[in-house]
Amino acid sequence: MRTISINTTQNVAIDYELAGLMERLLAFLLDSIILAAYLSIVRKFILLGALSGSGDIILFVAVVFLMFPPIISYHLICESLWNGQSIGKKALGIKVMKCNGQQMDIGDYGKRWMFRLIDILLSCGSVAVITIMSNDYNQRLGDIVGDTCVVKINPRNQMSIKDVLKIKTQENYEPKYEGVVRFTEEDMLLLKNTLDRAKRNPNVHYKKLLALLADKICKELDIKKVPKQRTKFLKTILNDYIVLTR
Repeated sequence: MRTISINTTQNVAIDYELAGLMERLLAFLLDSIILAAYLSIVRKFILLGALSGSGDIILFVAVVFLMFPPIISYHLICESLWNGQSIGKKALGIKVMKCNGQQMDIGDYGKRWMFRLIDILLSCGSVAVITIMSNDYNQRLGDIVGDTCVVKINPRNQMSIKDVLKIKTQENYEPKYEGVVRFTEEDMLLLKNTLDRAKRNPNVHYKKLLALLADKICKELDIKKVPKQRTKFLKTILNDYIVLTR
């Protein structure tokens, strides 16, 4: 199972599970079925036009306006309008994201779309399959050029506020920092997720991140001296918030 750590706008890393080859293939097949069904409907209109004696005009309009554009730009339009998802991707619970966590724009989607010619159309998908299987981030050529990846929508270890409120505290627990009520639920979720990841990955990166969080919280609460035991301090902040906001 391959994952990628993507930074949020709050500079907190969230781990996403990368979409596998099978999931991407199934999404592509579903999109292809939808396109085939659409083209079948257009074909019926062409036949009706031919039977009515205006076949040439109907055929021209159908090819130029109803058939050619959807076939060529289906994925570009869908992903641009639906935040990185086509109908197939939405059904499979996957989406396109920037590897650096930034918001995608039409240019990013365009880069992926242009390389579909090489990745899928001209090579019958073989180039895409080979590059996805051999790349650490399961990227095809279009993803590599656009610095994008396809991930499962729900990040790993994502928590909701309900999960935070389930944390057990002592019955006679006395909050130490009453100013924590000024923080939001999203702030506490980020804090809880960061503490969990730091526990699973006790490396220098997360130690620095915990130190930065402790410094920022101390500034917000007007605490002059940052406690030496930063992890314990951050856990206290989280418990205080839960007790004071229940």
